[in-house]
Amino acid sequence: MTDIKYDIKPFLILISIGILLVSCTSEGQIVPTYKNAEASIEERVSDLLSRMTLEDKCRQIDIWHPKDRNTSDSVTFTKIREEDGAIIKDGIGFLQFATQDLSHAEYAANFNAIQKFLLEETRLGIPAISNGEGCHGFVGSEGTVFPVSLSLGSSWDAEMIEEIYTAVGKEMRAYGITHAATPVLDLLREPRYGRCDEMFGEDPYHVAELGLSAILGLQGREGKIDGNHLIACAKHFGAHGQPEGGTNLSPVNLSERVLRESHFYPFEIAVKKGNIRTVMASYNEIDGVPSHANEWLLKDVLRGEWGFDGYVISDYDAVRRMVYRQHVAHDKSEAGMLAINAGMDFECPNSRENYCFEFLPELIQSGQVKESALDSAVARVLRNKFVMGLFEHPYVEALDSVELNQMKKVHAQLALKAAERSMVLLKNDEQTLPFDPNQINRLAVIGPNADEVHYGTYSNDSTEGVSILEGLKAYADGRFDVQYSEGFKIYENDTLLAEEEKTLEAEDARIREAVALAKSSDAVLLVMGGNEMTSREGWAENRTGDRVDLTLLGRQNDLAQAIFELKKQTAVLLINGRPLAVTELAESAPAIIEGWYLGQQQGVAVANVVFGEVNPSGKLPVTIPRSVGQLPVYYNHKPIVHERSFVEGPYSPLFPFGFGLSYTQFEYSSLELDQKEINPDGGTVVSVVVTNTGHTVGEEIVQMYIRDQVSSVTRPVKELKGFKRVNLKPGESKKISFEINSETLEFYGLDMQRVVEPGDFDVMVGRNSQDFLVKTLSVKK
Repeated sequence: MTDIKYDIKPFLILISIGILLVSCTSEGQIVPTYKNAEASIEERVSDLLSRMTLEDKCRQIDIWHPKDRNTSDSVTFTKIREEDGAIIKDGIGFLQFATQDLSHAEYAANFNAIQKFLLEETRLGIPAISNGEGCHGFVGSEGTVFPVSLSLGSSWDAEMIEEIYTAVGKEMRAYGITHAATPVLDLLREPRYGRCDEMFGEDPYHVAELGLSAILGLQGREGKIDGNHLIACAKHFGAHGQPEGGTNLSPVNLSERVLRESHFYPFEIAVKKGNIRTVMASYNEIDGVPSHANEWLLKDVLRGEWGFDGYVISDYDAVRRMVYRQHVAHDKSEAGMLAINAGMDFECPNSRENYCFEFLPELIQSGQVKESALDSAVARVLRNKFVMGLFEHPYVEALDSVELNQMKKVHAQLALKAAERSMVLLKNDEQTLPFDPNQINRLAVIGPNADEVHYGTYSNDSTEGVSILEGLKAYADGRFDVQYSEGFKIYENDTLLAEEEKTLEAEDARIREAVALAKSSDAVLLVMGGNEMTSREGWAENRTGDRVDLTLLGRQNDLAQAIFELKKQTAVLLINGRPLAVTELAESAPAIIEGWYLGQQQGVAVANVVFGEVNPSGKLPVTIPRSVGQLPVYYNHKPIVHERSFVEGPYSPLFPFGFGLSYTQFEYSSLELDQKEINPDGGTVVSVVVTNTGHTVGEEIVQMYIRDQVSSVTRPVKELKGFKRVNLKPGESKKISFEINSETLEFYGLDMQRVVEPGDFDVMVGRNSQDFLVKTLSVKK
């Protein structure tokens, strides 16, 4: 009898497919693979996608702004079924509540009711992702307000920033949010731009390091995202921080080399080292192509080169802006087509009427969009839902009041620490600071920002904060008297002052009142700068935020000069959202502290720094210009012949990148390279000895810069490649080391590929971008 041989591979494939499509519970109940937590994420995505109709898929890349009902879970669930069931009958990808209007308990009721509807009353039972803002704290009714990103950038403290965004993530997830629209990885290259306070700074390496810390804090360090973390979103991709003219929504026209080496670098690190789960496209265009329709940007670079496998989300109303602002699409349908074909996954319209992805079904049926493009977008959305564990844990587990209050106390202390570490001492003639409380009978606190709590943009302003005046009064209680005078008004109630309030007579009267108080006081703290009305996202004529000038607004300089003429012990504290050209203050003020916006504990932190309980250690994350006419003024510019002065003054900035003083002094010595000559793929270590030569404990931020002396393409005059914080007691010395490898030395060559070219490199280590020791490192051929 002849043996019959069978090819069993087809049978194994069929059996495998059957196993993938279904599995059994311990009770023997059959469940689909996508609901099986033991299956791999890719198996679950593939299984769920195979079960979806065209309408199901379209709803998964849709966002819904549900009504805030502020009622119990059961009542909300009934109303959703009756009033909004038609909207989400096929599911929904994304939810966006007005979180500041809802308490923790109210949000949980709303959110859980919607999730219950999606899980129980839609065919596939797919939970939704919920979005919230968290740039420097959760923008919810009970969120902790940390210092703005520009302040956090001034701390140069990556470890603390991870701790802060861990706290932000915990608050957001406890509230019910699963997607944080942060961190902002834009480079602050245009200080006229109203969104400066959302950015960490101007340097790609510095922003990448701090941005990576924020991502690790939000998402955690594990592959899956647990119940104390959430999806982070890197924004705005790309080159959003250098708009033409410093105006919001303007084009960005830079070379590919500049884009890759500077503006794209923090996003590349976010993808490759942070495993960022979402990226938000930017409003601007690059070389004539809007970011939301830029296939090279979203497909070739982000996904193809870097391997990003999360979803790309639109900025608000950005897809429709391609119709009415950028004029590259005739209508919403064409805008939706351009976006989905370029690699956009999620559209966030500002209203249902402005939704462009609603035309996807007919675009697919007409062949203008391939269904595979939609499938790819949906798969990326579903992948993140599985990474989050939303199918297993879809609901908010509300914290009780005791847990919430304990969390708030811990995070408030972290906010205080961050504010103290973020202040930058710019000037301190004759040791004006710190003030000695034993030598003061009366302290005059003067200025428009002293008695107001300024949080900056994208902030939760419902959380009560400590004003600077309140913090100083609390510190002074039982020691000395604190008196206040406003001195000058900037903006009031989101509008310019009424005509009768801004007359010269009224302004003169306020200045005279402030001067009189200063005369009768032993020391003066001037709290000046700007506010949220003068620096913010300007999206309409009645919502301006970009500036044509960078000087102090109004007659703040007049107020300051009148106080300085009294020769009192006087310090200036700047509270503002962008770098200001405070040239007159720099010349005349005995002492200056840059604070930016310091969060809910600002008053306590300022008192601690001004009176020496805390030694300031912040360093500028951005260059401060002398005048708006110097722009662009970022430190790592290309070589300029002799850096000649302007007709009106010097070329040099008012304060350089990385600059910041202390109440003590630090000396740098013994700069050494372990190896002075290396191969292109080799490495070495540079070390320096830092000594506290003063009489106060202090922290110094040691910075390493690199310069390629001769290269095939022009290179920046210097580039930051490392920084470390060091705490030193008086007289103490420590050796600080930095590794140098091919990643430190490489750049984009003539062929637009990264290369380490043989030759000599300046290795600069010091206290800022202009004050350092130098050694030469040679790279062999």
